[in-house]
Amino acid sequence: MSRGGKLAPEVNRILFVKNLSYNVTPEELFDLFGKFGPIRQIRQGIANNTKGTSYVVFEDVMDAKQACDKLNGFNFQNRYLVVLYHQPDKMVKSKEDFESRKDNLEQLKKQHGIE
Repeated sequence: MSRGGKLAPEVNRILFVKNLSYNVTPEELFDLFGKFGPIRQIRQGIANNTKGTSYVVFEDVMDAKQACDKLNGFNFQNRYLVVLYHQPDKMVKSKEDFESRKDNLEQLKKQHGIE
């Protein structure tokens, strides 16, 4: 916890986990993350662009915070986990930013005669 007993604004019950082995099972994730408290659900990425990722939803925000603090950088199945708080606002913003940059790139290509 930060000073004054307040949590940082990005702290929430949903964790986004990256750099997982493609062979990890839901049971193994429940075993690993369940040590920190009750889990509501785990969603694993199965598409080509989401393999190796997972969302872990805890019942309690403090359990999620503890899991994030302890498991970020943790070596699991010979891979170092990246554990972040899910931030949907930033995801929307980055998608909008991507579209803006893509449009800008197209304009620059036309301007300079690049195909």
